[in-house]
Amino acid sequence: MRTIVINQEDIIHWQARIPNHVIALGFFDGLHKGHKRVILEAKKVANEKQLPLSVMSFFPHPKSVLSKGKVEVDYLMPLEEKQKQLELLGVDYFFVVEFTMEFASLSPQQFIQDYVLGLGATHVVCGYDYTYGKMGAGNAASIAIDGMNKLDVSIVSKVDLCGEKISSTRIRELLSDGNVSFISELIGKPYTVEWCAQNGLLPYYTLPSAGQYEVTLTGKLVNEKAIISVINKTEIDYGSIKIPSNDRVTITWHREIRNEKYKAIS
Repeated sequence: MRTIVINQEDIIHWQARIPNHVIALGFFDGLHKGHKRVILEAKKVANEKQLPLSVMSFFPHPKSVLSKGKVEVDYLMPLEEKQKQLELLGVDYFFVVEFTMEFASLSPQQFIQDYVLGLGATHVVCGYDYTYGKMGAGNAASIAIDGMNKLDVSIVSKVDLCGEKISSTRIRELLSDGNVSFISELIGKPYTVEWCAQNGLLPYYTLPSAGQYEVTLTGKLVNEKAIISVINKTEIDYGSIKIPSNDRVTITWHREIRNEKYKAIS
């Protein structure tokens, strides 16, 4: 998979340099089952048309930029992890568009013309609630129009679980409640974060709320199940377990044992 970071200064450089492809559009934070439905639909179309598969995402999060930093976004995974998972899904090109106030001011038509058609896409796949362009004025139904009917469009319907839409926002709410076991139902695997003893939680991961959790710790020098305590948004108490200072550990979250949030209320 080739990752291409794009901004408004170099978009012209990349236009006409990418072969025709099928593109999946979205932010894709956490790569939950709804996201995967969109990407796998795009993969199916790409295979049928014998074209490369691409995914376009954005960074930083639009909410952070549009609020001028006043809204703190709890990311579910860094770009590095997103890249790994997209490659496993068979993506050929991963476009990361730098989201700025200038980019946010593009009209829906400009976005489709410059960043979708301009980069060689011939078929777009997105979720039913996808929006784009200034003030989110463009939506899934307007892509073909903004593309001057030069684009085929596939719209993926809502993916829900227990009657609620699967979304990154829902996952963040579950983390805030400490409900890590249910998150696996939304993303298709246990929730994980990366940690190192020297620097703590790696950037662009989010810990569950304060409390005790059953986890698995996996690294070069450690591999064991454990009970750990989340102290706050950046601190973890490992108890008697020693994390080697030079080790990077994956924390796989299985279930909550005690939630300090609700303990304080009671």
